[in-house]
Amino acid sequence: MTTTVGLIQLLYAALAIIMVGLGLSLRPADFARLRTKAKPAALALFLQMVLLPVVAVSLNSAFGVQGYLAVGLILLAATPSSVTANLFSYLFGGDVAFNVALTGVNTFLCALTLPVLGSWALAHYVGEGQMVPVLFDNALRTIGIVVVPVLVGMVIATQAPRVAARVETPVKVLSALLLVVFSLGAIVKEWATLVGGFAQVGSAILLFNGIAIFLGFTCARAAAFDRRTAITMAFQASVHNAIQAIYVGLAVLGQPSAALPAAVYSISMNVFALVFGWAISSKRWTSPVIGAPIEGR
Repeated sequence: MTTTVGLIQLLYAALAIIMVGLGLSLRPADFARLRTKAKPAALALFLQMVLLPVVAVSLNSAFGVQGYLAVGLILLAATPSSVTANLFSYLFGGDVAFNVALTGVNTFLCALTLPVLGSWALAHYVGEGQMVPVLFDNALRTIGIVVVPVLVGMVIATQAPRVAARVETPVKVLSALLLVVFSLGAIVKEWATLVGGFAQVGSAILLFNGIAIFLGFTCARAAAFDRRTAITMAFQASVHNAIQAIYVGLAVLGQPSAALPAAVYSISMNVFALVFGWAISSKRWTSPVIGAPIEGR
């Protein structure tokens, strides 16, 4: 698929709006809170930035996923958590402030690591060639589209809190709509081409989703973190900023196959999150790690 200039610009704008929305919910004090939860924060960041990419590589190998579909799964694993992870934490008893702080830190770090992992994936699954340096050449652009809007949102929230309070909810709603539109658009626009690709990678995507939410929760429980922290880490690990991976796949690489995993995941992650939230809210739900019932909300 040849990505049009207009679509590229819309992707830029959509991602920037989502990042501004995240910035509106962040305060410098949110980052300071991470010092009081150093161990959970370190584990959450390790899971998301190290272990999940390893899981993606393993799934590519296990399911025989190759080419740009494999690159797309790595790009998805390399993206930070989405702003909607904060909403799920709020709805299902997580630590929202901790989730917001983690999302902020993770967003900054992933802006730096995603181009590196993406370039490695291109070299490994597609082969040496012109596409490998393309992602490096766009690293600064990616950082600018992700980091600068977050800073803008934080400045607005600090300098004009009333304005931030009025626009935060509409921006979040718009962000969710943009995610749905571009996720569906990435599939519908090239449906005939992508059906075969989904047959190759669909199971790997769904399994990645399940593993992410399982690891986030069970690792936290195994480390004896409290229930709210464990719920937060589950959503943090599994609810990704899929539109960022879609943007890289379509706008940077110009490959719909590279955007497909994130497009599918943007739908599945919400289904998994809702099912997990319902399960964790049930008084009958039992921890798979320690075997003891987990109290409902």
